[in-house]
Amino acid sequence: MRIFMQPARRSDRIVERHYQDTIVRPVVFDDHADLLDPATLQELRRLFPGGSAAMWGVMPGKNGANLPEIRKMEPGAWVFFSGDKRLYLGATIAATWRSPQLAERLWGADPDSGTWEYMYALAGLRDFDTPVEELRDLLGWKTTRNIMRFQSVNTAEADLLEQHFSLKPYTPQPPGGHSPAGQPSMLAGVHSDTASGEDLLNNEADVEMLAQLVAATVTTPPLAVALLGEWGAGKSSFIRQMSSRVDQLAALAAEDPAHGAFTASVRQVHFNAWHYSDEQVWSGLVDHLFRALAPAPEPQTPSPQATVEERERRAAHLARLENDQQQLDTRLARTAQERPGGFLSFAGSPLEGPRLLYTAGRLVLRDLRYGWLVLALWLAVLVGTCAVGLWLSSWLPLLLGAVAGIAAPVLPVLRALKASHTQHTSLTGRLRALLEKHQRTLAENVSAARARLAEADAAVRLADFLTERSAPETYQHYRGLLGTVHHDLVQLDERLREARAEWAGAHSRQPPPLERIVLYIDDLDRCPPARVVEVLAAVHLMLALPLFVVVVAVDPRWLLTSLEHHYRDLFASHDSTPGWADAQDTATPLDYLDKIFQIPFAVPPTTQEKAARLIRALLTTPDTPGPEGSVQPADSGGLPDAEEPEAPAPSTASASASASASEPEPAGDLTPGPDPTPVQLQLEEAEIAFMSQMGGLTRTPRAAKKLVNLYRLARIGVDPGDLAAFVGTETTPGEHQAVQILLALLVGSPDQAATVFRHILEAPSTSKITEALRDLPADVPAGAQTADLVEQLTTGRPVIMDTAVYQQWCPKLARFSFYTRNLTG
Repeated sequence: MRIFMQPARRSDRIVERHYQDTIVRPVVFDDHADLLDPATLQELRRLFPGGSAAMWGVMPGKNGANLPEIRKMEPGAWVFFSGDKRLYLGATIAATWRSPQLAERLWGADPDSGTWEYMYALAGLRDFDTPVEELRDLLGWKTTRNIMRFQSVNTAEADLLEQHFSLKPYTPQPPGGHSPAGQPSMLAGVHSDTASGEDLLNNEADVEMLAQLVAATVTTPPLAVALLGEWGAGKSSFIRQMSSRVDQLAALAAEDPAHGAFTASVRQVHFNAWHYSDEQVWSGLVDHLFRALAPAPEPQTPSPQATVEERERRAAHLARLENDQQQLDTRLARTAQERPGGFLSFAGSPLEGPRLLYTAGRLVLRDLRYGWLVLALWLAVLVGTCAVGLWLSSWLPLLLGAVAGIAAPVLPVLRALKASHTQHTSLTGRLRALLEKHQRTLAENVSAARARLAEADAAVRLADFLTERSAPETYQHYRGLLGTVHHDLVQLDERLREARAEWAGAHSRQPPPLERIVLYIDDLDRCPPARVVEVLAAVHLMLALPLFVVVVAVDPRWLLTSLEHHYRDLFASHDSTPGWADAQDTATPLDYLDKIFQIPFAVPPTTQEKAARLIRALLTTPDTPGPEGSVQPADSGGLPDAEEPEAPAPSTASASASASASEPEPAGDLTPGPDPTPVQLQLEEAEIAFMSQMGGLTRTPRAAKKLVNLYRLARIGVDPGDLAAFVGTETTPGEHQAVQILLALLVGSPDQAATVFRHILEAPSTSKITEALRDLPADVPAGAQTADLVEQLTTGRPVIMDTAVYQQWCPKLARFSFYTRNLTG
């Protein structure tokens, strides 16, 4: 098997967008039929009956540098995607072609390098998380080798990779989306309700806006943001994406602190209020906060005793440097004061030279005490050099005698005195310059020592405080004591401001201390009213400290109801309270919230277009465990990379054949049993396209996710013999339409679903479904809404309208709801 390495660093935002657009969400062929060669289009349709596949491409490179590797690509080869020093995805290359026009439509073009025109379709995708260090060890690469360009590995390396990762050839899915008799059973591949770090609702602009708000240096905390949205509106996913973006902005600022527009040192803490919705919400919140802020214990982290010893060592070193600096400053100032001024300044002071020599001597003695080893080495080098010189130059004494004779005193006495004075003043000047240079060096050392000591002081105080506050027993005896919580938060703020001031005053090049804390509070709308009020009080308390940015995600309906319930006497209507002059004299829950939250922001509503995008993404990329815990995209164009049973050896096969021939088995034993290795359900493009239009009935992302999960469960229950009628054709609508419409109504309007289902069951079987739905009373608006959606869908495709089909499915689908459980059949 030939194996390629495809570098694609997903931390790059452009690469990540391309990855989401054409791998996470596979490309639909028919949407680009105008740019695909007919033969290529036909081959893609054959390989991927679902009508879509993950795609990627390679640039030719400068002067065609990548072409030799590109020419080696062929269907059946394997490709690994790498980035940020990891292998994170692998797949089979199912088809290759060249299309600059399609590549530019999908990914745009680079002004310098062109576009990714050598394209290939991927099948059997598998997720990996393999560090490049592990790859180097496996393949025997040098420790400095990285994957920098599109390239293939040699045959020996390919064999190692194939064996190590158990790479299997890709097997196309049979037409019809189901396995033939005797093949593995289907897995529905439902989605969990956890927050998503991937933006499937096109909320990137709003996430970016709030992330920049909380991370910008010009934003002055304290600040509280209320992230408003109904249950299931996607608040948790919004917070997760926002938190990830804040981390990215902080990392960018850390790379260039002098020009960063965002805070480089940010700690983000996520608090789930529901986990502490008992009597310990106060202690739970603050305990969680300090635990998150405390330094993480690492093996290489010095012990508190070692930290104190290091601090004492630095303090002693600073004291010695400061003492040396003070003595040198005093002696230089004294010699400067003894110089004559005015017209006699040229003469200098005869005492300056001896004083400077005395000062220099003391410095030499001090340096000898701390640097005697270096001096001893230099003396050894000098003695050795002289010995070698004397041994090699026996004529050196003669030369020295001749020089001494020529240098005999021949100059007049006046010239000798002038030369002596000049030499004295010159020597004195050089000596002063040397000492002043040493003075400057000493001052720089003192400044550096002070900076290191300041860092140690600030770090010790902050680390000690956070470690002490994060101890499990800290709040054990103070449950519900607001004063203790406030006292510790104030201390935290003071410690951080001290650390920041000392860091700035020392002009340190180390990363700055913690500058800002962003606290995310989620699932507040699951807590009882009393807990909601306590968390709001905690937010209000934190707003008294210029340190916190608090983001609270909550359903505003639950928030207002909780406040009204808890403060029902305070927020009493002026109509029921005597003495009120007018309505303006009455406090309301909105007034209370307006005081706490400076910025209320509603999560963008789920429009029909956003729901369509979300549903299509969920249907094409379910989180399905594959081999070794990997995640398998559903519509990658084929079956997941499941293990296939090995064929029996010839002798075993022969023995089995002989046994079956001589001893016939009963007919019942010939029925194949269930396969122990089920495969992932694959949906047809017609099913995906139709369900993506159900956004008009699913009001929230949670409802859309539930719709996808329930449909997958209903879909795997369809008998293979009925699957053709269930899927339908371009001209004959399939029953999947009725199933999707009923499920969308069930999850979008659960409180009205029982009435609608019952009405459908009682309607004439020969009537149209739109007529049955419009006969519902006005207090059941879900009926008219569903009828409107069905009529809207008929403008683009044939839609199944027979009420009898809907009546057949109502009892089966009623099992998937609390509200309709009594209608099951």
